[in-house]
Amino acid sequence: MLRLSMAGAYLPGRWLPVGLVVVLSLLAGRTDGRLRAASPVEDDTNAQHLAIVEDKLKGDSREIALPVETGSMRLEVILESGDGLRMTVTNPSGSTVNLEEPNVVVAASTGRSSILIWDPRPGTWRVKIEGQGQYRLRAITQGDLFVCCAQILTINQVFALERSRLVPGTRHQVQVFASGYTIDTIDVQMVDQRGIVIAPVRFRQNDPSNISGFVLLLEVPDRPFRLNVEGKDLSGKPFRRVIPPVFVPASGADGPGGAEERPGEQLPSNPRTIEELGQSTTPGPRQIIRTHISSWSDEPFLTAKGNQIGIRLRFQATFPTDASYTPYPTLYPDRIGQGYTGALNLRVHQSSVSPQPPELKGVPWTFNTRARFGAGIKYEFLIDLVPGYALPVGTEGRLCLNYRQFAQPDLLSRFEKEISSRRRTRFRFGVSGSDFEGKMNALTDQTYVPETWLEGLRREGAVECKF
Repeated sequence: MLRLSMAGAYLPGRWLPVGLVVVLSLLAGRTDGRLRAASPVEDDTNAQHLAIVEDKLKGDSREIALPVETGSMRLEVILESGDGLRMTVTNPSGSTVNLEEPNVVVAASTGRSSILIWDPRPGTWRVKIEGQGQYRLRAITQGDLFVCCAQILTINQVFALERSRLVPGTRHQVQVFASGYTIDTIDVQMVDQRGIVIAPVRFRQNDPSNISGFVLLLEVPDRPFRLNVEGKDLSGKPFRRVIPPVFVPASGADGPGGAEERPGEQLPSNPRTIEELGQSTTPGPRQIIRTHISSWSDEPFLTAKGNQIGIRLRFQATFPTDASYTPYPTLYPDRIGQGYTGALNLRVHQSSVSPQPPELKGVPWTFNTRARFGAGIKYEFLIDLVPGYALPVGTEGRLCLNYRQFAQPDLLSRFEKEISSRRRTRFRFGVSGSDFEGKMNALTDQTYVPETWLEGLRREGAVECKF
């Protein structure tokens, strides 16, 4: 076992300085690059943090949990401090990480050490820090789950939260984005720079058809804080993301409504919005609202003349709560190669739903069509989709072929190759806000030949679009 510290590394019965560890590693023939002086994610602005802790030890120790969700590609633990501190990392089974494993990269330099683990096992990892002195610990991960972009919404303006002027005791509308495909439950908290919870945050899902957006009612504390987002993924494994910026509340004289207005300064929030958020938000954890798709089928979409020009999709949906939804289906080829132009992405041409919500009567179905659906009712959807290059002309349902956007010869060549392909293709599909979004098994039962659609559209009289 090798245990890293800012003073060096621990071998059974002996401490070695960092420089000697490097020399010994080279003399031992370690030329595989596993020991280096810089972190591969040090300057990665998209790094996702499991923990950011700034604290001081006085000869004692502290253990920090690092929940790694399913699908994480890497875990890196970085300790920055002076001499006298050491860290030990253990995996979900409680065993100390073997630094000689081929998926482990060790880096050490003056004032900094890190352990990088590729393909970490899902579950709760732990890092233990021992010794005496100030330190800053960061744990970074990379995977399918992504949390970012805390923004404060004021009257007619949006600011990054770190650029806004916050006064202790004030309340504000804040939005946060989290990739929701793998999230089952979610919670939001304010934590201090030591990683200790200050208070829970009241929040709600922004829209039942948007499983990635969340609205927060932020009550500004009297100390610097970060936002901590955690919960469980669909496989039951815990996750956590700490949004890196430290939000530092200002004094009252520098807050909203001050005499001077500077770039990035927060303007007053809408009182009616804050009142509504006080009624509609609660502390977590909360389960992600998802529409349930219980059955589906697909078949060729045929015109009145019998020409095949797309896919007819049927699905049955049940909504979890009485609310307004946008259950828009998306279809695209199952296998997309490098340089794909998007020519075979399908769009809604016409649709029907039974029972029909009043808002959908006579309304063209688009990606932002909204209607109020009742909880627990099984709705039958019938959606006819055509390739994205087939655009409507006039009000008679006629279509034209949109080549104009592919004016560059190389793009036009790839575009024409895709739409004239004779390869039988299955299509992957999802419905916005549903439990099909992001799933790998949502494929059409039948295969389709893209050239058949192009020929069918031409037989229907479709020509190049003129606009």
